[in-house]
Amino acid sequence: MRRKRRKHIMIIIGFILILVGGVFVYWNISYSPYKAAFDKKMKARVKKIQTENAVCTAEEIAQLPEVMQRYCSYIGLEGYPKYPVSHTEFYQTDFVFDSQSGKRLKMDYDLWLFFQEPYRSAYCSSSMFGVPFDGVDYCTDDLQGGMKGILGKAIQIFDVKSKQGYQAILLSWLAESVAINPSAILSPYVTYEQIDDLHVKATIAYNGVSGTGVFTLNEEGAIVTFYTDERQVEKINGVDTKIGWRCDYEDYRQDEDVKRIHTVRSVKVFPDREVVYFESNNFKITNIGWKE
Repeated sequence: MRRKRRKHIMIIIGFILILVGGVFVYWNISYSPYKAAFDKKMKARVKKIQTENAVCTAEEIAQLPEVMQRYCSYIGLEGYPKYPVSHTEFYQTDFVFDSQSGKRLKMDYDLWLFFQEPYRSAYCSSSMFGVPFDGVDYCTDDLQGGMKGILGKAIQIFDVKSKQGYQAILLSWLAESVAINPSAILSPYVTYEQIDDLHVKATIAYNGVSGTGVFTLNEEGAIVTFYTDERQVEKINGVDTKIGWRCDYEDYRQDEDVKRIHTVRSVKVFPDREVVYFESNNFKITNIGWKE
């Protein structure tokens, strides 16, 4: 009887070890059903775009405020292709998961920006204590912007969305486009109002939702920051509170067609401090949908 019981126990322990081992193997392979679904959705959206062969023209640039014309001259925008889609892969990016504790993660960030009509979605892959933790930034047709969290490639642990989140996505699209696809400066969905020789107010409006921020340039004509107080909401003393949000741009270098930003940084601006929560100089941009 004891021998039979011991045998049953060993079978159960063996089954548990196989199950745990299988989970660890699954966690460590590159495949994720959520990432596969995300990739499929982005590829389907790409198939729907209209191929472009237009470039940025001197006539279009001349319609911008003087401060933005200087920026276009600085990067050499004239003649740059109007890419309909940009896919950017950020590798091993520093990300602050919790602004209060400052807890940092390393993550890969897969960002898609569409420009014929403003659209943004992203997939982030990371881990906590060895357990995969992924997130999806998305927007919906009913003007909601949100984020999903996935634990262990299998369990969706949250899905938070709101209309303010949609505004945040539009503002992110505006800020990121400067670094990723500067032809978006000429987007019909973006308008500008010059403040002075080094500052210009930019407003993006789409689907009845708008957001505004300010680009700051240096004396050379390079955009160095984008700031808005309409994008970021954080809990302060248990209350959802709008705070400032800034994107920093550094390390301009001449690429094949244009002078491009090679370091980007996202900053939450609290009343008493700043938190750099995203920073990368290791990313690859693939532009899609343009033919000569």
